[in-house]
Amino acid sequence: MSATRLLVLAFVRAHKRAHGYRVGQELMAWNADKWANTKTGSIYHALRQLAKEGLLEEIDVPASETTPGRTDYSITGEGDAEFYRMMEQALTVPQPRPDMLCAGLVLMSALPRQSVLALLRTRLATLAAQKSEVDQATSNASFSGADALPPHVEALLSFWTHNTECNHDWIAGLIVKIEAGAYVFADDDPMAFGTPGGTLVIP
Repeated sequence: MSATRLLVLAFVRAHKRAHGYRVGQELMAWNADKWANTKTGSIYHALRQLAKEGLLEEIDVPASETTPGRTDYSITGEGDAEFYRMMEQALTVPQPRPDMLCAGLVLMSALPRQSVLALLRTRLATLAAQKSEVDQATSNASFSGADALPPHVEALLSFWTHNTECNHDWIAGLIVKIEAGAYVFADDDPMAFGTPGGTLVIP
């Protein structure tokens, strides 16, 4: 599952109908190439693949005197369900690369507040379990005796511990902010960022 796939699906869902050039221009304006590893070629590939899977509908727009012919896309009922499934994955499942979480965070306003909180709490529980595993691995590590690890492995364990703790604590802090009323979600405003018909402009 790729962040580009989620972003493309979300863009078409929000605009209700869009063509590839518009999708690409706006995602690049979001700097999605930097935080989601989104490339122009991957955007067009995602559009074609989503249409092939029945998640988007292709609409042929004939050429006019002033514009060339093009293919527009609109989301299907199956595509809408896939959007919610991918958002659940993005917000609940920790992954080594941050691009799916980044996509989930930029689009979380398209969901109700309590839904986002439930998904993030699931992620937090997974991170807490990972943190316990890391702590156990660190405490079991031996740097002396017959089964001693090479001394430099301590640097890996230290990084692993720090990274896991930072991820856990950051998500915990985000949950507190959202619980306190931060940000605007779909149940706060039906035109919230990322909702069908809502804005998709990132300043």
